[in-house]
Amino acid sequence: MSGVAQPDLAGSTGIGNLRPTQVAAAGLTLERYAPGAALRPYVQCYWQASWWGGGEPAGMELLHPDGATGLLFNFGGALERNGERMRGDCWVDGPKRCTARLAVGETLDLLGVRFLPGMAFPFIGETLSTLAGEGLTPGDALRRLELEALHERLRQASELAGRLTLLEDYLLARVRHSERVPSGLMASLDWLHRHHGQGSIAALVDELPFGQRRLERLFQHHVGLSPKRYARLLRVAHSRELIKQGGAAASLTDTAFAAGYFDQSHFIHDFKAVTGFTPGGYLDHVRRRYGASI
Repeated sequence: MSGVAQPDLAGSTGIGNLRPTQVAAAGLTLERYAPGAALRPYVQCYWQASWWGGGEPAGMELLHPDGATGLLFNFGGALERNGERMRGDCWVDGPKRCTARLAVGETLDLLGVRFLPGMAFPFIGETLSTLAGEGLTPGDALRRLELEALHERLRQASELAGRLTLLEDYLLARVRHSERVPSGLMASLDWLHRHHGQGSIAALVDELPFGQRRLERLFQHHVGLSPKRYARLLRVAHSRELIKQGGAAASLTDTAFAAGYFDQSHFIHDFKAVTGFTPGGYLDHVRRRYGASI
């Protein structure tokens, strides 16, 4: 992968949007940790989310899609995602097509690994399109990953530093025997990210040494989404950030234009399909949640 620029996703990950509400600000915490040098081409971050509410639930958190895949380990209470109880204690969180809603109860103790988009296959060993969707894949469904055994080892290592060391060792062992990620995929992901998902897929293909059919196959195998769907996630993520940056003064017309939409109905359709909000509804959500801090 040498010579191919890595997409700079700092601050734009879906898990990065797991933040305390105004009511729960004192208790719900999210901390992210950088991987070691050998894993930085593949891993966005390790993260830990915790909440000790003293009998009070933390409420609902939004997990926005970024086209990435992750591993998730639960050491706290039962979780509900999109209204369904999550079975088991460890999961593969495949690439989401739309925002997931996580109900946080009285206790939360989650540890996760978030891969860069397109970089999970060397660790998962599964075509990513088979894991795409809104649900989680329980650890026992992919036996060769031995996630349940890893979960138990992580549980026994009560200190966070020990848990992160175990995760690093596990990932390093898997990547040593994996195939290299195609450079053409890396170049395509970088192009789409630099353009915030704007620009046509045809324009992208014009800059590649292979055709659109090959591009589609690479994305289904390594990302789990089509190039067009991944580009839409990037455009909507950029729109969300523009709305949050604009705060109370945000102009949705200007936001749509800056995100590459020249048709308001197209902007509203894409935004709602991904987040579940209209752009105006999301602006109201941002105002209620972050107030003067945005």
